Amino acid sequence: ILAETWKKEARFASIAPHIVLNPSYQQIIGMGVEVVPYILEHLRIEPNYWFWALKAITGEDPVNPQDRGDVEKMTQVWLDWGRSNGYII
Repeated sequence: ILAETWKKEARFASIAPHIVLNPSYQQIIGMGVEVVPYILEHLRIEPNYWFWALKAITGEDPVNPQDRGDVEKMTQVWLDWGRSNGYII
């Protein structure tokens, strides 16, 4: 529900702070590592700005600096990270 609310509320936002500081997005981050599998599943289905949440929750950032901004590459790196760390089976 929070993910859908966030997508509706942030759909017209064009700058990162408005996207990631959204109250629903922040509530998702506040749920902690238990939501990581769900975030990764959302990311797999529909690449979106979940990278900030994943980094905030896990303390990890597997994306190479040269790949920042490339949503497709960033998505693949995070999905690979999720498999390697047992969040995706």
